[in-house]
Amino acid sequence: MKNSQWSIIDSQSWKKLFSSKLLWTIVCVLSTFYSFSKIPEFVTIIKEKSLAVFINTNDEVFLIQKGIIKKYNNLGVLQQTYGNKFIDDETKMININGFRCILFSPSYGKIIQLDNRLNEIDVINVFDFTNLNVTCVGSSYNNEYFWLWDAATQKLEKLDKNKKIVFESNSISALLGKSINPKYIQEQGILLYISDEENGIYIFDNQGNFIKTIPILGVKAVKVIDDKIYYVKDNCFYSYDKLSFQETKYTESPNLSNQQIGTARICGINADGFVEIWQF
Repeated sequence: MKNSQWSIIDSQSWKKLFSSKLLWTIVCVLSTFYSFSKIPEFVTIIKEKSLAVFINTNDEVFLIQKGIIKKYNNLGVLQQTYGNKFIDDETKMININGFRCILFSPSYGKIIQLDNRLNEIDVINVFDFTNLNVTCVGSSYNNEYFWLWDAATQKLEKLDKNKKIVFESNSISALLGKSINPKYIQEQGILLYISDEENGIYIFDNQGNFIKTIPILGVKAVKVIDDKIYYVKDNCFYSYDKLSFQETKYTESPNLSNQQIGTARICGINADGFVEIWQF
């Protein structure tokens, strides 16, 4: 009788345990499905033609036009405008926070520094460094320094606010055994991230010492926010968790070119050449 009672108890316990595990599995599957199938919600369209678009961590949207940059808030309302003859279709924004608007125009070799209201602070001519072939630029986390990528020597150069080179790395290509062609340089906290679409994302400390490679290829519009790296790949948005080393495809992209990632907004250029803002 005792054995029979224990069998019944064990059977009931196992049923409860099985039910709880099954429920938890279903919850996990559904939450994963939701994160993978989430569709962005349309916010607004800015009916202006744009050569390129950018969004910062404050979800402020910037339109780059010939000789002009325009700043909009996250609802698509125009805030400020700045004009400069050095702004063209090759010009890129190189910082992500809302304290500075920093542009790099490789065609003219200019780094243009603006405040958060698009008032000009300074213009640096990288062509003055005649021994460097600067093809990519990034700003430091505190906006006090610039990171210059010298394509000729495959080295990182650190430029201070007095326009002096204060650091030069060893040859990165010699270290990695290959030449790289960075498209984004971003300093976040004590780390420096350099992304190359064909080779992956390279992580350095903020003194320029190499740490490791994340072998994710084909990444665009890279942004580092907190412990995650966000990027566009194959017209989808992904995040990479630096702590768990997990890549997550978390939302499909609308049919846009030049997609950019903010904190709670994404944006890009539609087939008509206008900029669309979406929430995700």
